[in-house]
Amino acid sequence: MVSPKTDTEQIRRENRRLLVETLRHQGPLARVELGAITSLSPATVTAITSELVAQGHLQELSSSEEPSGRGRPRVALSLVADSAHYIGIKISINEIRLMLGNYAGEVTKQFSVQLNTSALSPQQLVHELSGEVQRFIDKHHLQMAELKGIGLAVQGVVDQQHGGILWSPAFRQAQPGLAEALSQRFNLPALIANDADCLALALHTQPRYRDTKDMIAIQLGYGVGMGLIQNGQLYLGSRGAIAEFGHTKVSLDGPLCRCGARGCLEAYLGDYALLRDASAFVTLPPGDPMHPSEEQMQYIQKQASLGNENILHIYQQAGRMLGLGLSNLMALYNPEKIVISGPGVRAAPLSQDPIQEALQESLLPYLRDTDCIETHHWNEDLTGKGIIAMLQKMSD
Repeated sequence: MVSPKTDTEQIRRENRRLLVETLRHQGPLARVELGAITSLSPATVTAITSELVAQGHLQELSSSEEPSGRGRPRVALSLVADSAHYIGIKISINEIRLMLGNYAGEVTKQFSVQLNTSALSPQQLVHELSGEVQRFIDKHHLQMAELKGIGLAVQGVVDQQHGGILWSPAFRQAQPGLAEALSQRFNLPALIANDADCLALALHTQPRYRDTKDMIAIQLGYGVGMGLIQNGQLYLGSRGAIAEFGHTKVSLDGPLCRCGARGCLEAYLGDYALLRDASAFVTLPPGDPMHPSEEQMQYIQKQASLGNENILHIYQQAGRMLGLGLSNLMALYNPEKIVISGPGVRAAPLSQDPIQEALQESLLPYLRDTDCIETHHWNEDLTGKGIIAMLQKMSD
């Protein structure tokens, strides 16, 4: 049975998180504005914000407005961005990217390390990550007291409950207990998440989607990922391993997927699949065969845009398969929004018509309103913002 004290502490923590997230999304606000937006009482807002000011997480901004009538002018509250920091780690094939996030949710520093991930045992991975995190801390002169957590965003299937990787194209074997090992090494809270879930959470913090209650985020890139927002919250399932949209089947005897099965959606849409098919028709720029480079992907996109019919057909086939996959999602969930993002959206114009044709052919009449589907530009990697947001939800 939960004690009244524990219940009260939980409510206070949720209220604190609500106030901080509102300031992250809205920017500086007066206490009365915070109360109006969050529906919290003036006493609750005053008590929590006073505590955050005392802790150094909030600051009062001097008002330039003259008081209207009686009383003091409203004083805006602002987050102190450097009052806390979070380390995000994105793990992909043969690359580890470290990111530094601040209390305002911004990613301020990044650094990438190349290494042969497929050769790493669980012990070796912990050793490599620990070394890189320590070097990152030393390089940026970070104080351990300011660090509030470490988060890992990973391609593949993760087990959030036990903090490990069940399967990922970056590794030859499972990587159990990864989050716990880093937590013990640095004496910090640690978590692990699928990179598409991170994208979904990051998109949901964008002004355009902040009020969207039910949203599906599709990530196109090396693979095909999916994150699900239900009732305004990131849905993770009972074990934190769901929504492997890229490994749903669109053909029983289709091309080989990196997971070992045939006919997966990803085997048509993933960068590695597009590059594999394109290599039969053009000579590609050199690169890592396991991890297609930005230069290689831009090259084949340009070939299609210039009228290479063979390459254009590859993108059109990919678009048709994506349309088929999206129609299944719409039939299952009927969401408010389906947002497609990731580096793969840069080639969206090449496959837009086949996507729409497949949707119209596959959907029931009452679901054919495809205005719910849109793309989000990929001028920054939102995975980092997503994993930082997860850490903040855990530590606020």
